[in-house]
Amino acid sequence: MKELISLAMESLDVAVTIIDTKANLLYYNKQAAKILDRKPEYIGKDVYSHHMKATSTKKLESMIQNFRKGRKEPFHYEAKPYGKTIFVTLSPILENGKFIGCVQSVRLKEDIQPK
Repeated sequence: MKELISLAMESLDVAVTIIDTKANLLYYNKQAAKILDRKPEYIGKDVYSHHMKATSTKKLESMIQNFRKGRKEPFHYEAKPYGKTIFVTLSPILENGKFIGCVQSVRLKEDIQPK
C-alpha cells in the first residue's frame, strides 16, 4: 500500500509538500521540486529558512498556529514567489482529532487556466 501511495504522489501534476507541526519539511513530490524550492538536503529542516520573504514566514507561522488552536479548514491563497502565480492550499493533517502536521498543495496558475 505504501508503494502505491508513493507512486500516486509522484504521478500527480500538483506539487505536494508535507511538514510537521514545527514546519520541518518531511516530504515533497517531484512536481514540488519543479515549481517550488525543494531539494533533498531540505528534508528534516524548517521550511522557514527557505522562504524568500519574511512575510511568507509570518503567514505560514500564523496558519500553523491556527491549526494548533483547532482550525480544521484548509487555507487557500495565491502567491508569486518565483515570478509566476501559484495557487496554494494548506491543510491540517489530523490523527484522532490531533494536529500532527500539514499538507500543502500547489498549482501554477498557468496550468489551470483554460487554453
